[in-house]
Amino acid sequence: MAAETDRSLGAEMRDIKALLVLQALAIGCQQKHIAAALGVSEATLSRMLPKGFAKEIAKVVDRRLGAAKAI
Repeated sequence: MAAETDRSLGAEMRDIKALLVLQALAIGCQQKHIAAALGVSEATLSRMLPKGFAKEIAKVVDRRLGAAKAI
């Protein structure tokens, strides 16, 4: 039972970490800065995300910033 709880907590922590990474990307943090804060390489961080995901988020952030500057 304890081992199952440990695995469940570990999975939940990975999910929370992934959400925080996505949030940081969404507000415009660079991938290299997020990786440094987590103490991992950029390659490791990239493997945590679906392929091309960081680039798609960067496009959304750029569009958002462009729209804000136009106002």
